[in-house]
Amino acid sequence: MALNSITKSSNKGRDIKYLNKDFASFRDNLIEYSKTYFPKTYSDFNEASPGMMFIEMASYLGDVLSYYIDDSLKESMMLYAEDRSNVITLATYLGYKAKVTTPSLVTLSVYQLVPAVGNGVNNSPDSRFYMRIKEGMVIESSETSTLFRTTELLDFNVKDEREISVHENDPVSGEPSIYLVKKKIKAISATVQTIEKTFASPDQYSKIEISDTNVIDVYDVRDSEGNKWYEVPYLAQEMVYIDYPATEETDQNLVQYKDTVPNILKLLKTSRRFVTQVNADNTTSLVFGGGNSSTGDETLIPNFKNVGLGLPSSIDKLGASFDPANFLKTRTYGQAPSNTTLTVSYLVGGGVTSNVKKGTLTRILRIDFEDDTSSLSGPHLIQYNQMKSSVAVENEEPATGGRGAETIEEIRENSLANFASQNRAVTAKDYQVRVLSLPPKFGGVAKAYVAPYGQKDNPTFALNLYILGYDSEKKLSTLNKAVKENVKTYLNEYRLLTDGVNIIDGFVINFGVDFEIRVYGSYNKREVLVTVINKLKEYFNVDNWSFNMAINISEVELIIAGVEGVSSVPKVIMENKCLGQYSRHSYDLSEATKGKMIYPSLDPSIFEIKFPNKDIKGKVI
Repeated sequence: MALNSITKSSNKGRDIKYLNKDFASFRDNLIEYSKTYFPKTYSDFNEASPGMMFIEMASYLGDVLSYYIDDSLKESMMLYAEDRSNVITLATYLGYKAKVTTPSLVTLSVYQLVPAVGNGVNNSPDSRFYMRIKEGMVIESSETSTLFRTTELLDFNVKDEREISVHENDPVSGEPSIYLVKKKIKAISATVQTIEKTFASPDQYSKIEISDTNVIDVYDVRDSEGNKWYEVPYLAQEMVYIDYPATEETDQNLVQYKDTVPNILKLLKTSRRFVTQVNADNTTSLVFGGGNSSTGDETLIPNFKNVGLGLPSSIDKLGASFDPANFLKTRTYGQAPSNTTLTVSYLVGGGVTSNVKKGTLTRILRIDFEDDTSSLSGPHLIQYNQMKSSVAVENEEPATGGRGAETIEEIRENSLANFASQNRAVTAKDYQVRVLSLPPKFGGVAKAYVAPYGQKDNPTFALNLYILGYDSEKKLSTLNKAVKENVKTYLNEYRLLTDGVNIIDGFVINFGVDFEIRVYGSYNKREVLVTVINKLKEYFNVDNWSFNMAINISEVELIIAGVEGVSSVPKVIMENKCLGQYSRHSYDLSEATKGKMIYPSLDPSIFEIKFPNKDIKGKVI
C-alpha cells in the first residue's frame, strides 16, 4: 500500500499505463504520452525522425526487460521451466537427484573346476579348492565390447545357489575325478575411473568436479591418510550405513552366520561426508561440508554441557559473544577437507547400448582371488593354480535395464512426485515414481504401473507392480531377476508395513501402421511420404508412451494431414504384430477400437511399434 501511494503521488497529474508488455504497446503509449504532455515540444513522429529513434530505443529496452522478467518468473517454477539447468536445480530443491545414466544389470553364471576327494558315497568336490573371487571382476561383451564388473564377493564355498555337476570321471574306477561348480553373481555395465584433488587450507563447501557425463555412482573417496569419506543424501545427516564382512575380527557373535549373511550392516557417525550434484551438462560434482577440520567446534560455538559451570580450571563463557554464522562453520554439515589429497573412484558407463544379448559376456579381462592356501602344499598347490585358470563366465539371460539421461519432462514429473510423497510410498502413484527413481547402479526401470490386487468387493493391502525395461536396441522387454530383486529390496525402505507388492512383467502389444495419402500435384510424392513416416515415428516413439495409454486414430490422421503437401488421408489401419521377433501377446485391435480410439487390455499393457522402419508403411494414391 505504501509503495502504491508513493507511485501515485510521484505521478500526480500524469496518466501512466503499467500494462505494457511488448515493443508495439510501449511505442504506442510513448507516442501518446508525448502528444498529451509535450504537444509543443515535439510533434514529428515520422519513422525517420530523431525523436522516434529515442522512443523506439526506449520501447526496445522495455520489451527486452519485460521478456526477461517473464522468463525469470517462468524459469523459477518447476511446472513451466524449460532450461535444463533450472529444471535440475529446482529438482534438487525438491529433494530429487536427476540421473545422467543408468547401467545395464545382469546375473552372471561363473564356473570353476574342482578336483574330487573321497570314494564311493563320500566322493565329493574338495572344498579346499573352492575359489573366492573379489568384487570387481571385469567381463567384456564379445559383440559390443561393453564392460561389466561384479558388485560383490563370489565365494564358491557358500552353498546358496551353488550347482555341482560331474565334469570328468576317472577312467579306471569310473568315479568322478573333477567336478564342475556353478555360482551366480550380479554385474553392472560399468568401469572404474579415478581422479585426485589436493586441498590446502579448508574452504567451506568446496567441490570436486567430475567431467565425465555418464557417472553412475561415486564408488570410493579417501584422503591421503586413508580415511574414507561417505556420501550422504544431505550434509546435515551425520549417521551413515556401512557394511562389514562377517569375520572374527569385525563381529565374533555374528560370524557364525557368514554363510547366509556375508556382510553386517552398522551405523557410523562421521563428519567426513559429502553430497553429489548433477549439473546441467550431465557432469557430476562432489560437495563437501563447511566445518574447519583443524579447529574444534568448541572454539566456534559454546558447549552447552559446561557453559557457566564456574569450575576453577574452566573458562567462563557466560559473558562471551558468539557469531550466529559460526554454526555454519561447525562440522554439523560435515567437515571441509584440508591439507590432504582426496582420491575419488567412480563408476562410469550405462546407457541403452549397455544392454547386451544372452550368451555374449564370456571374456574375463580382470579377476582377483582371495587366496587361502595354508592347507595346501606341493602338488596340491600346483593343482590349485590350475583350478584358478579354469574359471569361466557366461550370461544365461540378456543384460537389461540400461538407459540414458532423464529428459526434462522425466525430471520434472519425478521431482514433483518425489516431493509430494516425501520419501514414502502411500498411493499407487508414489510406488510408480519410487520404482522409476531406482538408483542407477541397481538397474533401470523404463515403464512402471501399479494396480490394486484382487476385486473391489475383496479389498487387500497388496499391489501389483508391472514393470518393463529396454533391451540393447531400446525396445521394450521384460527385466531379469536381478533387477526385480533390487526393486523389491529398494521398495522395502519406502513401502508401508502392511503393503504387499507383487512384481509382475508388464504386457507389450506390438503393432504396425498402414496408411494411404493423396498428395497435391505440385509436391514430390516421395518426399511427402518420407516426411509423414518420420512424423509417425516421432509420435510413436516409445518415450512418449506409458501403460494403459489408448491410441487416438483421429489424432494420427491429423498428424498425417498436417504434413505439408498432403491433401487427404483415405486410410489409416493399425495391425497387431505378434510372435517371432515381436511380443508373444496377441491383441485384437479391431475389437478394442471404439469410436476411433484403440483401448488397451484390462491387463496393464503398453502399445509399441517395435520396428518403425518396417512396421510403419504408407503409399501415395
